[in-house]
Amino acid sequence: MTLYRLRLVEELIEGDTGEFIVEAKTPGDAASVLLTAHAEAREKDSNHVVLPDGQSQHIEPDNIIRTRLFCMLLDDDGNELYEIDPEA
Repeated sequence: MTLYRLRLVEELIEGDTGEFIVEAKTPGDAASVLLTAHAEAREKDSNHVVLPDGQSQHIEPDNIIRTRLFCMLLDDDGNELYEIDPEA
């Protein structure tokens, strides 16, 4: 039998949503407005997203929407070689 050095990894993906009505030329432009507002909120260390027209939503990811569990094979120095996904 061979000895293997492994790292067990558990990832949690949390989510929250908020709906906005955005006037723009394209869906991509509308998304850009939302993403900019979100970035501005994060710069202020806030979860309160506010659009230029005053619409706002409190976006605080705290609902676990997915969990992922896998192992990472490591070399003798602890460097990651590849993932071993139990679902694969």
